[in-house]
Amino acid sequence: MLSEGLLYKDDVILTWMRDRFLQDLVLGRKPKSANLKESLSRLNLNPYFTYPAIALLEPVSTKWDEHEKVLLEEMRDYLQQQMPSDTGTIVFMDDRNRIGLLFSWVSKSDLETIQTKLSRQFSLPVNIAVGKPCSQLNDIKQSYKQASHALQDKFYRGTGHIIYYSELPEYLACCDYPADKELELHEALKTADSAADIEEAVESFYHSMLKQGPVDIKAVYELTARLLIGTEKKLLAAANNDNAYSKVEITSIVKMQTLQEIKQYVCHFLSGVREVMSSEQKESHRSIIKKTIYHMEQEYQEVSLQSVAQKVYMTPTYLSLLFKLNTGKTFIEHLTDIRIEKAKKLLCSTHYKNYEVAEQVGYQDPRYFSQIFKKKVGLSPTEYRETVAT
Repeated sequence: MLSEGLLYKDDVILTWMRDRFLQDLVLGRKPKSANLKESLSRLNLNPYFTYPAIALLEPVSTKWDEHEKVLLEEMRDYLQQQMPSDTGTIVFMDDRNRIGLLFSWVSKSDLETIQTKLSRQFSLPVNIAVGKPCSQLNDIKQSYKQASHALQDKFYRGTGHIIYYSELPEYLACCDYPADKELELHEALKTADSAADIEEAVESFYHSMLKQGPVDIKAVYELTARLLIGTEKKLLAAANNDNAYSKVEITSIVKMQTLQEIKQYVCHFLSGVREVMSSEQKESHRSIIKKTIYHMEQEYQEVSLQSVAQKVYMTPTYLSLLFKLNTGKTFIEHLTDIRIEKAKKLLCSTHYKNYEVAEQVGYQDPRYFSQIFKKKVGLSPTEYRETVAT
């Protein structure tokens, strides 16, 4: 039972207890009970709702970092201060660090005001997903599931919208790959006079893919990967390099949250391929690769594709393609070769322990370093050192 001191004091402990209680409630971990209203009252929360429902709020940022939770806590505090007391709406944090609202359906018109205030206060667009109202509080987990599902529709709608579960379209399981539009895209890429020409061809490709309606989001990721790999292989085959795509770039697609973001990436990626294939830039490309390798040799302990790309004034996508085309290796493959050569020298000329050698050449995990070393050299670091010593 809560102590008297916690019943009315809105401190960190009480906030945590409220969140925990509401997380259990929306996830269905609390057994149905006639004492639910009593439990809410003891936590100084409104126990009375007219057709309760759940809304989930998600600020949109391209630069989430370790300060994400701090921002969410600030938003949550701001909401608690701004929420009209007569609505009885409860603000909480769910177990996935999303801001949740437990509110009465008669107050749903307040969501637009909430969204506007948050966006202005924190200079970020905010997505709000809303589940259906329930007849009683004990069934609120259904509304929570629906709000979570509705939040995914930002993929098609974009950011900064209020999405009601009841308005969601039905996603198709999959669709036929528009191979004819891929061919058109290839031709457009070869003959494009501007970025606008490529953008038009990309729009046509996705329009054809979705002409029957929105498809399962996972299918869009998969078909996009197929497009990029297939396009790049065909165009780079002319340069006797038919395996030049970057797996790192392909896997980054699934981190994109909207279809518009994917389209922009595809346009940028294909523009990079086109520039790589431009014969009049070959001399400039060779100079860039030489500078890239120089930076890799000098900064092998901490270097990354992003850090080098910044130094040679290119995008990581463009540099990745250019590097593979000109060297026959990916950036990571070449960096690994550099690090292993440095490690071999250290093993031969110093008494550093294996984990110290790993750290010296840029590997924080000595076990992973040993695996890579053996794969490249055919011997473990210890075996290599013993072989050289004899």
